[in-house]
Amino acid sequence: MDEPTATAEVAVNTTDNGEAHFNPHVTWVETDGTVTWVLESGSHTATAYHPENNQPQLVPAGTEPWDSGMLSEAGETFEHTFETEGVYHYYCAPHETGGMIGSVIVGEPDAHGQPALDDPPEDKPAVVREKIVELNEMCNEVLGHGHD
Repeated sequence: MDEPTATAEVAVNTTDNGEAHFNPHVTWVETDGTVTWVLESGSHTATAYHPENNQPQLVPAGTEPWDSGMLSEAGETFEHTFETEGVYHYYCAPHETGGMIGSVIVGEPDAHGQPALDDPPEDKPAVVREKIVELNEMCNEVLGHGHD
């Protein structure tokens, strides 16, 4: 990923061995960019980590939550336009504890001050915290913000 794009597509699927995931894990769009999640297989959601979704806030302050609802027909899509620069973490409601978590980077935000890039919430299971740490490393790398 060299620079943000106006639109991006994320495949949502369950692999033959039963693993559920978003591909790519990290998506980078311009401010006012649109991400389209496309269901390939399984039943999944794309849901923002936001207090209004009964989750910790892992999206920029002042942004609206989103939730695709359950996608269960292959080819079904959900689209969200991101108006606020920042880093957004999201998850699949039925598969969060399996590590089905992804990130959207919007614009070219300063990595400091992004709620998503803070330490993962302590009340989350270890597998979820580990996945968030992994996503944070990928997001920081995209933003050119390395931690030594």
